[in-house]
Amino acid sequence: MTQVGALAVRVRPATRADAPAIARVSNSSIVPGEDLGFGGGLDSPFHDASRLAAAWRDPNVVQGEEVLVAELDGLVVGCATVEDRGGELELVNVDVPLELQGRGVGTVLVRSVEQRARAEGKQAVTLGTSRNAEGVAWKSLPWWQHLGYRVTHEEENAWTRSIGPGAREIRLRKELSAE
Repeated sequence: MTQVGALAVRVRPATRADAPAIARVSNSSIVPGEDLGFGGGLDSPFHDASRLAAAWRDPNVVQGEEVLVAELDGLVVGCATVEDRGGELELVNVDVPLELQGRGVGTVLVRSVEQRARAEGKQAVTLGTSRNAEGVAWKSLPWWQHLGYRVTHEEENAWTRSIGPGAREIRLRKELSAE
């Protein structure tokens, strides 16, 4: 349990029963259409509870990613997905409903992943965000940098090609020190 101001947020592995709450969080984390050109609109089971439940592999894996949720008073208020990449953990996605953004829920999710990575002896936590064809970075980039993540490079890859011509992935990394 992590205290965020007056909020007591708990991060735990998700279960298949969380699928409706995860879909609600995923669908309320951005303004509709805001992510067009950044990877939005791509086919994701996280936006539909029945598709998410069907894609679920126990205990808490969807499409090769481990699913975590943040809870506040028993209510799911955030979710994240993570992949183990050997010497590092890849933070694939973080979602928090718009009405709760800026209150520390996302930071608690990220810090939880960092703490786990340290406990598992990982060297770093990595992630990617997108830059659209016009060269504009997704709105989360300054937040990631505020949390200590540094841009390592930008690349075109299968994911950015699925977004469209000119899109790039901005790769970020946070080296972990033993605490």
